[in-house]
Amino acid sequence: MDERQAERFHDAMGSLEALAGEIKPPEAWRAFGDQHLEDFWRAWPEVRAWAQWLWQLVDDERREHAAQVSDPDLDESGGGD
Repeated sequence: MDERQAERFHDAMGSLEALAGEIKPPEAWRAFGDQHLEDFWRAWPEVRAWAQWLWQLVDDERREHAAQVSDPDLDESGGGD
């Protein structure tokens, strides 16, 4: 991935997040034109699947880093004898 793709992703997420904060789905459904809704209906399943996969990768990585240490010699909690 190049820096331009990362920046596009960041901008798209920011735009979608801002829009979600401005208008509720029922209002958007009534306000957006037919072509916008058709584009959303057509694109969303693929976009959602891609985003879910990315989210799962990030979630798995975070869970792995947050896992408790199973080796007591590596535990740095400070609670000793």
